[in-house]
Amino acid sequence: MKKNLIAVIAVLASIYTSNAQTPEDNPFSRVQTQMEAMREAASRRDNAAALRHAEAMMVELTQLPDSLVRYNDDLWGDCYYDLACYQSLNGQTDAALLSLYNAYVKGWNNYAHMLVDHDLDPIRSDSRFAAIADKLHELDYNYVLKQSAPYAADSAAASLPKFTYVTGGDARLAELRKVLNLDSVCAGGDELSKIKRLTTFVHNYIRHNGSRPLDCERNALAMVEACGGGKGELNCRGMAILLNECLLSMGIPSRYITCYPKVMIDDCHVINSVWSSQLGRWIWMDPSFNAWVSDENGELLGQREVRQRIIEGKPLVLNEEANHYDGKTYKEWYLDQYMTKNLYCIVAISYNGYGSEDKNCIDERIAAGDDYIILTPCGFHPEGYGRHKSTCDDNVFWAAPDAK
Repeated sequence: MKKNLIAVIAVLASIYTSNAQTPEDNPFSRVQTQMEAMREAASRRDNAAALRHAEAMMVELTQLPDSLVRYNDDLWGDCYYDLACYQSLNGQTDAALLSLYNAYVKGWNNYAHMLVDHDLDPIRSDSRFAAIADKLHELDYNYVLKQSAPYAADSAAASLPKFTYVTGGDARLAELRKVLNLDSVCAGGDELSKIKRLTTFVHNYIRHNGSRPLDCERNALAMVEACGGGKGELNCRGMAILLNECLLSMGIPSRYITCYPKVMIDDCHVINSVWSSQLGRWIWMDPSFNAWVSDENGELLGQREVRQRIIEGKPLVLNEEANHYDGKTYKEWYLDQYMTKNLYCIVAISYNGYGSEDKNCIDERIAAGDDYIILTPCGFHPEGYGRHKSTCDDNVFWAAPDAK
């Protein structure tokens, strides 16, 4: 039984059980029953029984409304992969290869796991397996990130705009602080607890909706007026801009960063990088998922450390509070898949103040020499990200702030 399938179904079930009157009201209950039976049979190495339950689980999924499962490729990809494993163990070579291919079609992409998964040993020597493996290789975001070139000193970085952080002396930031009563939000506790509380506040104050266009002015007060207090939703960029300006208003240097995959298709994610004077480094905050990341000792990490730990295979811990409103957000999806995909390149605007991305402000700042800066692996020249000034010098990109 693969752990990711457990996490995916648990998330789906939690969304519906929160409003269920009885366990029978959960549409995924029959799916979960078969999944647990499959898991139990696999633990006994009863491969025939595990296959029967895997097949029954697929049947139960097809009985659910399209609105619940049709477009959930993560779910189908994991199910097809598990089905391929049990078909392989039961000598059903053709069926196993077809299921493995279907997993690939649905976006299942854990190439490194497939290479060492003994459940697939019976079909590994088949030439069709190698062809599918080659296709999967191109989709494995963990592998892609691990194969990226390292960062290095870049003499051209000296000509880049300097990152600046306006944390005081701006009447609009002061107004934002007053309108949202941020002094009350941050009352008590150390710097790190204040940063976490602000992240949670923004997460709850305006709901994240990744498919919603950012159709208001790109500053916090405009977003509060348009969407605040449960009146509307923001995409991840809007959420990160709002948190950014809340942090700046409280005197905490911060920037919102866009995290990109190697090949930009249709998805990226915008989160915050917040300077902690306590830790002496940037730390990861994501208001869309109320998420932050630690090492195995509970030490908060930034995007720089998280990316390197993924490459080196070191432990990462997602906070227990991470959620997307109707269900818990799990590390297996958020860090191991979604953000592993989106940490190949990182973009930040050099000027960080109120309304940094408002149309008039951004035109003025770029005219004054500011710009978007993209951090890439050495030798990589991204396409489809727009016009950015680039560097492969991570020391420049993650330099300590010079707040003003």
